[in-house]
Amino acid sequence: MARYIGLGEDEPSEDSERRVAVALQALPDEWVVLHHVSWQSKRGGRQGDGEADFVVLHPKRGLLVLEVKGGGIEIHDGRWSTIDRRGNRHDIKNPYEQATASKHALLGWLKEQGLGGRIRIGHAVAFPHMTVLPNVGPAGPAAISFVKTQLESIIASIDGCFEHWGLEAKLSNKDVLKLIGLLAPTVSITPNLAGRTAEAEQDLLLFTAEQVEAFAGLRASRGGLILGGAGTGKTILAIARAQQLAQDGFRTLLVCYNELLGDHLARRTAAPPTLTAGTFHALCLTQAAKARLPVPAQKDVTWWERQAPELLIEACAANATLFDAIVVDEAQDFSPLWLDALRCLIATDRDAPFFEFADLRQDIWSRDWSSDPRHPFVYELTRNMRNTRPIAERVAAAVATTCRDRGVAGPLPIWRNTDGLPRESDVIASVEGLLDEGLTPADLVVLCEDAGLAARLRERSIGAYSFGRWGSRGIPVESVSRFKGLDAAAVVLALTEDRGSAHHAQAYVGLSRARSLLVVIGSEETRKAVNWPLP
Repeated sequence: MARYIGLGEDEPSEDSERRVAVALQALPDEWVVLHHVSWQSKRGGRQGDGEADFVVLHPKRGLLVLEVKGGGIEIHDGRWSTIDRRGNRHDIKNPYEQATASKHALLGWLKEQGLGGRIRIGHAVAFPHMTVLPNVGPAGPAAISFVKTQLESIIASIDGCFEHWGLEAKLSNKDVLKLIGLLAPTVSITPNLAGRTAEAEQDLLLFTAEQVEAFAGLRASRGGLILGGAGTGKTILAIARAQQLAQDGFRTLLVCYNELLGDHLARRTAAPPTLTAGTFHALCLTQAAKARLPVPAQKDVTWWERQAPELLIEACAANATLFDAIVVDEAQDFSPLWLDALRCLIATDRDAPFFEFADLRQDIWSRDWSSDPRHPFVYELTRNMRNTRPIAERVAAAVATTCRDRGVAGPLPIWRNTDGLPRESDVIASVEGLLDEGLTPADLVVLCEDAGLAARLRERSIGAYSFGRWGSRGIPVESVSRFKGLDAAAVVLALTEDRGSAHHAQAYVGLSRARSLLVVIGSEETRKAVNWPLP
């Protein structure tokens, strides 16, 4: 039985072609039959299309282009028409001319593929609904015209047709496979990571009903605590609440600890004159400068932790700086002393809005922040809105929690094992792979748990791209702690060895920064520590 390949469909939908297909499949095993073949080649110096209802191939005997005409036919003064089963007449092209044109086009195309000199091609026309063929002129001798009786004895009919054309071929098994592959290719096209990331990004832009409900609760309350894991939309809601308070006439402060996040908040809220946004320590220094209070040139940890908040209270008193409402994002980064200092900046109204947004699992700095039971409003966000499902699952596994996410599909996260601590070469190889997949520096960020590795990478480059800081030109490289509160479409994360709770918090933060694409570099011990499954 011949090898049958139906291009576009396993079985012809038209009755005439289906009858021919059944007949041709009765040919011996060495024959190959392809249904509905098309190609493109130059004819008369121009690019043109070619197609054949069937192509019949034998590695030693050659190739036959077979055109099929169903129904009855009439020829008047050389003009062809067909009669369908309802008795209606339709003008058609001369099928022998069609088969001839297809044959020459296919021969030209095979020459372009390097096979033209190894195979000769003939053509024929099949009329599966006719038992007798009238005189169709010199272009259609009986040897190349198949009616029902010829199809019923297909082996003899094909033999006679090939002898009529004197066909032959010198095709090896490799040549036959190449020809089949050209005429009926098997191709699997997988979108590159850039395309898959872009699709996932489009699906991550909408609020859930949970966030809408939370925002409604915020508007109805004069103050509150909003808890939520990474990616649950805390910063989005913090910005929205601060903007709404400012629009309602409140002199509003939106504040965080992290420098990069503070810059982000300031850019997002630049328009309303009644809204001030930035970091806690930037506020301390700005108010101290305005009040002309002395600030030491060299500031140690103790100064930033204890003296800065005291200076803020003194400076704001001297400047008569007051706010009607305060929104604290990433409140787990704050010490109780800092929060008390901020409360001193609120007007005397005991009901002045004071909101805190926090995630205890991101408590990198261990400043003893804890939820205040006095909060009149407490709400917990539980659904991951930032990450695609594959990333959200890895984030949840890292802290042994249940994954609740939007269900947005995306590329599977990638773990790259290292022998010991991640090196610059490990990161560079991963970034090169993403650039080869179509991503651009604008799509991605490199995050390092080790700030020293980040600094060393900023001295390196990949082709035309240099590594630099977040917000600069080139490929951004930041430490996990500096990037906390922000996110990117694609993240390459370099994790150090397991060092207990501090490492777990860094890993949790780093994993959750990637919205659509995540590559993690670390040792086998680190992989186990974050509950990453084996490939």
